[in-house]
Amino acid sequence: MEAEPFILFGKDHLLAVSAVILTAIFFPLYLRQVSPAFKLRFGYILACILILNELIKPYYHTQFFGYDLFRVLPFHMCALSAFSISFFLITEKRILFEVAFFWGIGGGLMALLQPDTPFDFPDPVFIIFYLSHGGMLLAIGHASIALGNRPRLDSVKRAIMISLVVLVIIYIINLILGPPANFWYLGARPEGASIMDIMPEPPKHIPIVIGLGLIMFSLIYLPYWIYDQITAKNAE
Repeated sequence: MEAEPFILFGKDHLLAVSAVILTAIFFPLYLRQVSPAFKLRFGYILACILILNELIKPYYHTQFFGYDLFRVLPFHMCALSAFSISFFLITEKRILFEVAFFWGIGGGLMALLQPDTPFDFPDPVFIIFYLSHGGMLLAIGHASIALGNRPRLDSVKRAIMISLVVLVIIYIINLILGPPANFWYLGARPEGASIMDIMPEPPKHIPIVIGLGLIMFSLIYLPYWIYDQITAKNAE
């Protein structure tokens, strides 16, 4: 069975997105019932798999799929989110969870809905893309749902400040490496259809991207803020 060109919101796309989101939510819900020791071991194993995948991804993308090395180095937001949530599961450093939570959910959902993949299922790049992003979101779901971590209002502020600093660093990396390096899509639009198609030409789109990021971070935190307001009101 040969893969067809990727169709945005086609059957394969919607099935892959649904599978990733449902797994990232319901598997951690199941893991809430198991012992703390098992949850920790599962987190360690998942973290090691994610780290190993991100480290070897440049190799198999260049060797087997013909990608340029500078295009597939692990500097995209989702790759950094995978590293961050993995090291959180190993070290329990709070800041790593906060960064991964907002980057992974915000950037991960955008990537799932607007994947930079040329072909549909069963193309290996399509499968690897959704397995990689699915693993990252599963790790965030595990840390949040199974292990009981959650962001606070200060988490939003820290995530925004770190994001702005890293954005500058990534932009400089793109300039140093030159095309086809396009991490965080700061230098050019993704190959596939995306919201960037209606934005100004890069890098003039960066202020809009920052604004959208601020809105997205706020929307991600909004359910927690509403919950805290209701809880505080009921406690009065």
